[in-house]
Amino acid sequence: MTEEKLFLNTLTFEYPKEPVKFYFSDRDDAEHKSTMLRSPVLVPKEVRHTPKYAGLFSGGGERVLHTSFDLPTDGFDAIGIDFNDIENEYLVKRYYNRRLEKYFRYYEDVVVTKSGITNDIQVWLPSKGKKKQVAHNGRRYGVVEMDRFTLKVKYDRFNGRPYLLVASDRPAQLLNATLAQLFAGSCADPFTSHPGITASMINKVMTRQVRTGADGRLHVVRHIDRYDYLQSHNKYCPPETTRPLVSGELKRILGTDRDKEPRANVSKYIKYREKIENFRKKYLNTEEIAAIFRNLAYGFTEANALQVGQTGSSKRLLVFGKDNRGNDVKNARQQYGVNSGPHIKCPHTDIQLIAIFHKHDKAYASYLLGFLKNGYAPNGKCRQKRLENYIGTNVFYAEGGLHIEFNDVACPTREIEKALNGEAYRRLNPKVRYVGIYVSPIHKYSSSRESKECYYKIKELFLKHNIPTQCIDSGRMKSQLARDKYRKRTDFIYTLQNMGVAICAKLGGSPWILDEKEKKELIIGIGAFRSEGRQYIGAAFSFDNTGVFNDYSYFQKTELDELVGAIRLAIKRYAALNNQPERIIIHYYKKISRKREFRKVEDMLRSLSLDVPVFIVTVNKTESEDIVLFDERAEDLMPYSGRWVNLGPSKEGHRYLLCNNTRYENEPFSSKDGFPFPVKLTIACPGRNDEIDTPVIQLLIDQVYQFSRIYWKSVKQQGLPVTVKYPEMIAEIMPHFNDRTVYTESNCLWFL
Repeated sequence: MTEEKLFLNTLTFEYPKEPVKFYFSDRDDAEHKSTMLRSPVLVPKEVRHTPKYAGLFSGGGERVLHTSFDLPTDGFDAIGIDFNDIENEYLVKRYYNRRLEKYFRYYEDVVVTKSGITNDIQVWLPSKGKKKQVAHNGRRYGVVEMDRFTLKVKYDRFNGRPYLLVASDRPAQLLNATLAQLFAGSCADPFTSHPGITASMINKVMTRQVRTGADGRLHVVRHIDRYDYLQSHNKYCPPETTRPLVSGELKRILGTDRDKEPRANVSKYIKYREKIENFRKKYLNTEEIAAIFRNLAYGFTEANALQVGQTGSSKRLLVFGKDNRGNDVKNARQQYGVNSGPHIKCPHTDIQLIAIFHKHDKAYASYLLGFLKNGYAPNGKCRQKRLENYIGTNVFYAEGGLHIEFNDVACPTREIEKALNGEAYRRLNPKVRYVGIYVSPIHKYSSSRESKECYYKIKELFLKHNIPTQCIDSGRMKSQLARDKYRKRTDFIYTLQNMGVAICAKLGGSPWILDEKEKKELIIGIGAFRSEGRQYIGAAFSFDNTGVFNDYSYFQKTELDELVGAIRLAIKRYAALNNQPERIIIHYYKKISRKREFRKVEDMLRSLSLDVPVFIVTVNKTESEDIVLFDERAEDLMPYSGRWVNLGPSKEGHRYLLCNNTRYENEPFSSKDGFPFPVKLTIACPGRNDEIDTPVIQLLIDQVYQFSRIYWKSVKQQGLPVTVKYPEMIAEIMPHFNDRTVYTESNCLWFL
């Protein structure tokens, strides 16, 4: 095995060996400085066993408990609290968070807030990077990038020790203008259709208040809060000193949503490690911190060799057309990887391409269709594999009357809808399967809500005619062709390769599958998406263990019965074709509620007389950025693909961190494949008290790893499995459709 040195972004420390005196009362103190412990999980074991407080949270009573933690308070009872007792975990965490918050309040350049539902401490610092400006209604505003760090006090159950996790969150943007200045910059015309920035467009704000301390000195206190919360709860937020964060609607209006993302071929591990190390040296290597955390480690934690595992060496093998096997999807050699054709062909014999384009892009649309049908442009240059090679069937141009040319660049929906209602589309050939190739004039980073909505409406219009569409950004297409011409390269063929793979899946084919023997195993992926101003939509996808897609369904997030019904339907469809599954594996996008959600699943299984193990694998919707694994021996700090770390058990199940990238031992690595952070997994079997055999744990981790390799929207390796990516993709689209049943062929991935 290649030498490596794995580290986690945690700093170990020690709990006090002896119980610490905390002070409790069932009433608040005279100065109202105590903390109310509203939840029973915050009540320590020692308090529950004290006769005075024993019945405090029993019998559904509404009585609460107050604590001043380790600060002696008149009228409060002193009770020794054992920090090492697992039953006191949540109160101990609250104690350390409180001390951290007080510590960081002393720094003038720091903003301290709470992060997430667990109220972890988040520290905001002005970034040392280049300042930028934005313009709106003729005025220019500065934007300050804020670096954010989250600190979490947790307990490592594998190694039996507490630690402080130091995470670098994605930066935030603070507008260097007050709300008063921003609102004053709105349009003076009261009857304009574009009134400018209004209060409803503001999400979070930073308030600034000068206070007098106990020592008589003035100090500045800054807070981050939701603007609507401050206003509705009569909190301090004067518009003359309150500044907005640039997010959501404000991002689109100011155009910062068009900012280019960092290059994928630069290791984000290096930047992440540099940020947390600088933060540690400046803020966590002080006498004050040493007084809070006993024997806090100076360096980040080296992973215990006993907690490190590896996915099976064969788990990245894929099966392509002609039964070719390999690891590399986009193999440049003509007869390997995706170039060897699809494993399962598109089932239709006559595929015809329809071009949808702006009048100024007609030549590019013709150029593109020539590539797809013939494998070369109309001028005969830049040869590559034809579309028929990627979908496994015949490809032709549609008749001239079906191609749609439009004039409106901003939103061509009306023109396209009119064309689709015309004579040519009323007499479509039922023997032909059409595919729309939409050359979109709307840039990917368009800040207009209407322009973005246009993409979804066009997709829906064509789906009503049973026509899936494949979109390409005309601006990006032109730029790539220009770069190819300048560099004398043919990189545009990789865009066509991506399009070919996606079109194959949209037409019911499978470009490739996993190299696995088929088992009686049903894998169901459940994901959700919430677009701004809209409710959640959920989706459930089912696969067999080889990665062959079965079908999907979608539902409102609040419709728990529909979610369970979708799982039931997936089981019935699978069983009708393959007999009963021997086990069911559910990849879930969030922690599942055992009392509410899983109980419904159990009831449903009983109604089917199905007694099989159900494994719940919670897969975080995004790559883990809170706990990260680094390889100090790697130049880019990214660990080998397939490495995983056992993070120990929790109340939700067994936790793991899985590295999922394209850096393999003794093989060349291309930085163009990117540097994805690890994926955080929690594995549970609620119906069997989470008793899971070791080989099954390995299989479930391997499966998450494998299912990231059957992403058919492109040939690029993904960090997350399709079991959570596909449901999220369709859930993002569906709220924009007027008709939720617009497309009934649930075995086609039309949304790619």
